[in-house]
Amino acid sequence: MKRVYTLLTLTCILFSNLAIAAYDSASLKTLFTDKSQRAQIDAQRSGVVVPGKTSLQSNKVKINGYVTRSDGKSVVWVNNKNTLESSTVGNVKIQQGNIGKDKKVGVTVDGKHHHLRPGETWDKISGAVVDATK
Repeated sequence: MKRVYTLLTLTCILFSNLAIAAYDSASLKTLFTDKSQRAQIDAQRSGVVVPGKTSLQSNKVKINGYVTRSDGKSVVWVNNKNTLESSTVGNVKIQQGNIGKDKKVGVTVDGKHHHLRPGETWDKISGAVVDATK
């Protein structure tokens, strides 16, 4: 009986070594992120511009939406980024005092001002405003 267990054990060891030899550990990706990768992910999630990265420069400004809170602080989503930390998103400055007046958001890009409703996209070069909701 002892001989059967020994033979079975040796067989298991032999086949497990073959399975391990066929496995390519270099093809594995890392399971965890390092501190700099985690900081970048958190910054992107909150809409903060990460130092060292180029900021969003666009000729088109799209207001995705806005929320006016009961405490008076508002959040605007511009070009799929939010204004939680700053009233500037890339090269777009949000006019905080004009959020929600006439259901529009005041924006300034390179000295040009415009008021947009959620869903509208403004091309600062041509001046055209396109409403995506229609």
